[in-house]
Amino acid sequence: MKLSRLALMVAPVLLLQACATTPPPPPPEAVTDLSDKTCQSDVSTKDAISLMPVKKAAYHTLATKVDAAKPCVGTGTTKANYIVFAIPAHGENHTVTVGGVQEPIRTFAPTISLLDANGKVTRTFGDDRLVILGNTLGVQFKPMIEERYILVQSNPRLVGKAVSTLETRINVTQGYSPATAYSYGYSYQTQRGVEGTHNRVFSHEGTVTVTIQAASGKVGLPYEK
Repeated sequence: MKLSRLALMVAPVLLLQACATTPPPPPPEAVTDLSDKTCQSDVSTKDAISLMPVKKAAYHTLATKVDAAKPCVGTGTTKANYIVFAIPAHGENHTVTVGGVQEPIRTFAPTISLLDANGKVTRTFGDDRLVILGNTLGVQFKPMIEERYILVQSNPRLVGKAVSTLETRINVTQGYSPATAYSYGYSYQTQRGVEGTHNRVFSHEGTVTVTIQAASGKVGLPYEK
């Protein structure tokens, strides 16, 4: 009998331990220094990431991490991490949105250029063209016929700068109202908007997102139904 009582006392403790959760890791901080990284002298398109979806689709979104493993280009204070995306066939039939994602405490600082088939820059979007598109700081454009690649580099001019933005967040509360003598029980949900200032630092590392949408047909297949 004593053993049974002990088991009953220990069981709730074990249950509580099993239910305990590990707190999430802190969000990644901004990377503002590439001085210890060995960089290339020129950008390479050899490992360009295809924007062609695996399944036929009218639009496609791809998010890619830019971290220490990604290549960089330049020397001294001009060093920049970079990533290259390959534009599908019939690029002029698409609208592309590309930029750095606003993470909790950092934003990938983008410089966005377009390249031809030989890797030559056809145009570069200046810092004044960058706008907030959803949770992304970037640009939206239509590729020209000769443009085959999108080059996204970290921007040394922006990296390290802090930006404060006024953001509205929606807090959702869920609950349950028990049954009474006059009604059934039911679940409910309330939403409340909260405004506040959010601070982020521009970073050499982070997430780059690209969305490509076909004007007609599918991505890379303008005549596809």
